[in-house]
Amino acid sequence: MFILRSAKRLAKKSGVTLAEITISVLIIGILAASAAPIYANSLLKYRVDVAAQRIAQDISQTQRVARQNNSTRTISFTSSDHSYAISSISSLDRVSAPYRVGLNQAPYRVDISLLATAAQPATPLTSVAIVFDRFGMPDQGIAVTISAGAFQKRVDVAPTSGRVSVQ
Repeated sequence: MFILRSAKRLAKKSGVTLAEITISVLIIGILAASAAPIYANSLLKYRVDVAAQRIAQDISQTQRVARQNNSTRTISFTSSDHSYAISSISSLDRVSAPYRVGLNQAPYRVDISLLATAAQPATPLTSVAIVFDRFGMPDQGIAVTISAGAFQKRVDVAPTSGRVSVQ
């Protein structure tokens, strides 16, 4: 009989009450609400960082292709549709299509907030093209600023050396 009473006590103590469940759900909700803005900001920062690196790599690749093929290559940026295209290079997924990157589409979802040339850095442009000669040297320097939320990065091409930097 003593064993039966002990088993009943253990059975009663093994469950959770509605109050315990409610408190647990509230704590999880508070933690999720405080973590959501931090996650959103880190996602925006990551998107800007990755898009800036993609632009810098594509510019450098355009320079290399111009040198390797001993011909000129042009990369054109357009702020109205937040994209850029590279002439005479095929798309990575469709050989017949030109190489074009839409920065406002997945996975980047960033905007080109400012396009400028080194000759007129204070004048925002809607489109700018940079031509690399057969030696991989640019015809002009450019600055492409991309943004998502409060985060921004600028990709610069030096007018004299063609050096690409991300700031």
